[in-house]
Amino acid sequence: MKKLIATSMAVLIAAPAFAGGRNYEQQTTSFMGWDILPYVALRGGATYGNLNYSYNDTKESVSQNLYQARAALGLALYDKTRVEIEGSLFTKGNKIKGFGDAQNVSVSSKNIELMANAYMDLWHFHYIKPFVGLGAGLAFMDIQADEASKSNTNFSAMGTLGLAMPFGCFDVEVAARYNYIDVASGMHNFSGDIGIRYKF
Repeated sequence: MKKLIATSMAVLIAAPAFAGGRNYEQQTTSFMGWDILPYVALRGGATYGNLNYSYNDTKESVSQNLYQARAALGLALYDKTRVEIEGSLFTKGNKIKGFGDAQNVSVSSKNIELMANAYMDLWHFHYIKPFVGLGAGLAFMDIQADEASKSNTNFSAMGTLGLAMPFGCFDVEVAARYNYIDVASGMHNFSGDIGIRYKF
């Protein structure tokens, strides 16, 4: 599954090179009465992660500062609503933490996510479009505490608030995200990212 996600992200990165040079105003196509515009998006930013983890019969909150990269393939409907499949990759988190009598425990985590997201523009000003989004999917996590290591596939959910700035066939996006992962006693990620969306 992880190889599939990595391959999909590589395809998303390369897709704009094959999109052609059509006039943006003529790109929207109609399918069963829906105006549809496909797009690819690349996003990157920083994440504050909070993992609630139990070790040595003691539960502690393990906070980590991470970086994340996202790639998505989606469809814009009526240039107001968007649906997409997104793959995201987080840098490895590592923290030294005490759990009761066990001190200086090294807790590390690695995370890849595959999400289905839906977005809606709230208003459409001339140079800016505020939007909200919801997503759900799977998180593929590896968590290690000293010598104990465990791989998990868990449910993940995400809420997003953002601003999009259109420039022809490109949209620049700035977004704040909250991401919950149902792993261990729960992982909470608070992220900020900037990205670019190419409509073709």
